[in-house]
Amino acid sequence: MVSALGFSHGAFDPGRPGRLCRGRERWIRAWEQDDLPKLHRVVISGARFSDDSARDAKRGLNCSGVAMGELVLSLFPGSKLVAFREEGELGRVPAAVGEDDEQQFLSPRRGGRWFDPSQRWRLPIESAEQLDELLLDDNVDGFLVDAGDPLSPELEEALYLLSGMGDASLMPARRFQPVGLAEVLSHVDALICVHLDKHGPALAIYTAEPIDLTEAIVAGVEAAGSLAVPFTIPPMLARWDRALQELRVTWMRTREDEFPVPPADEPTRWSRLGRRVAGSQGEE
Repeated sequence: MVSALGFSHGAFDPGRPGRLCRGRERWIRAWEQDDLPKLHRVVISGARFSDDSARDAKRGLNCSGVAMGELVLSLFPGSKLVAFREEGELGRVPAAVGEDDEQQFLSPRRGGRWFDPSQRWRLPIESAEQLDELLLDDNVDGFLVDAGDPLSPELEEALYLLSGMGDASLMPARRFQPVGLAEVLSHVDALICVHLDKHGPALAIYTAEPIDLTEAIVAGVEAAGSLAVPFTIPPMLARWDRALQELRVTWMRTREDEFPVPPADEPTRWSRLGRRVAGSQGEE
């Protein structure tokens, strides 16, 4: 099996946020607002598959073969990250946070038919292992980059706008309000949201200004012995077979070593395209 990590860079319009994650997650319904600023988004997800058709792909960061805690911290060297969760399940509050009666409440579920005991919590990240545990156990909404400690009242209000009106227990889950993204970003350097890919988590890094994390992502992925795959659209939405063939073409043009993903016995239309281009290059 081949493990890979896919990533994309692109503009993001909170007024027209688009789909999320092939049916596992939706945005909390937003109101119309004309003066929303355009943002930038870097999306990261992973996959594990046996060949370039990716028919048997398992999708999510847990399939990438990369220690995500180390990678995320490497993207923001010298920065302080704070994990946050708006409706944390009371029995799963991290031990480093502890139970706080003032932050506990009952979360209504499915029209108010029952309630879940919950706690709102914030946790400064002290290590890559701590970040990994929160992320891969699906026990965090996201991370704030250089938010200050403690968080300001204005930032707390922005976080509630972002995630306080959702319900992660639904399917598809509702975790984030797109209108709240810009409000949070007025208080922090970057906002990392944990979205849901098909079989595990994905990350979206939102910033007010464009950032290019390609070099840092590729370096971290290659150091882990995995395959870095660029996407033109977020990998939690895109076809892995198409991205693999586009990478194969680039690989054949720029490298002499063999492409590390074996060809499928029954190619897809995208893998046929990649092989046709690679074959024509071999004839030159």
